[in-house]
Amino acid sequence: YANGLLKVDNVDKSRVIIKSLLEKYRATAKATGKQNLVHIVHQTAADAPVFTTGTPLADEFEELKPLEGEKVITKKFPSAFAETDLHEYLQSLGAKKIVLVGYMAHVCVSTTARRAAELAYDIVVAQDGVGGRPLGEYSGDEIAKVALLEVADFFGTLVWSKDIN
Repeated sequence: YANGLLKVDNVDKSRVIIKSLLEKYRATAKATGKQNLVHIVHQTAADAPVFTTGTPLADEFEELKPLEGEKVITKKFPSAFAETDLHEYLQSLGAKKIVLVGYMAHVCVSTTARRAAELAYDIVVAQDGVGGRPLGEYSGDEIAKVALLEVADFFGTLVWSKDIN
């Protein structure tokens, strides 16, 4: 999301936020002995023009890569729940609430939030840890803002990362 066809407007700021949240959750996991982090990675066909396998476009940012023992789910669709074991994994943890960060607000984040609501999860979106890309005459930040407002209107709660304990 830093380069290529799906370059996100606020990637430099949002990835710092995501890293700080990742560090918070890792510290909690270490203190409690309970692992509750899930990394979602989108995978496409080898010849796809986005997330191209074997190129930096398919890699997570170095500072956000999973550590040993952290759950990684590979998805093919916008929803992290579609044809994955995410719901079953969250159920095994007894999870009732999920915190979403990532890219892109109008596709994967909102689709995952909507599906999570259908599965009766409480959804929290760290709005400063989410990004979007420009569409038409609208900036990526504008697209992300509208997508997040749609989520907040019915499916989840928007918070600032500093307010997540």
